[in-house]
Amino acid sequence: MSAFEVTPASYGLRIAFKGFPDPKEVAEMTAMMERVLPSLPPGWGILVDMLDNKAFSAETAAMMEAQVAVCKRHGMGRAVVVLQSAVVALQARRIATAGGAIDIIRFLDAGSDPQWEKRAVAWITQGIEPGN
Repeated sequence: MSAFEVTPASYGLRIAFKGFPDPKEVAEMTAMMERVLPSLPPGWGILVDMLDNKAFSAETAAMMEAQVAVCKRHGMGRAVVVLQSAVVALQARRIATAGGAIDIIRFLDAGSDPQWEKRAVAWITQGIEPGN
């Protein structure tokens, strides 16, 4: 099981995953986001905190791909995924590619960058490449 949290941020949304998200949880998160996305200004951004996340099942990964596509259709300008696991990083890149948003998503390794949050927000709000 897992837990997720979707919170508003000055740049758009911040999502945090913990553990191993199952399809039911991803469906709940998608429904929650679909209620919020129409109210966000064009070019909004998202920070996805996957620091305590485990790899997704194939079913969950497919749902996440659809979720990324929904975010892009609703005007997402830039996003950052923060990770610590090489396996989760590979899966997150596949999801971003399949969701059609690989060009606007950056991936940060929090284990090698203590300034990850500052760099993430700079990418989302100003388009400053994080550099790793």
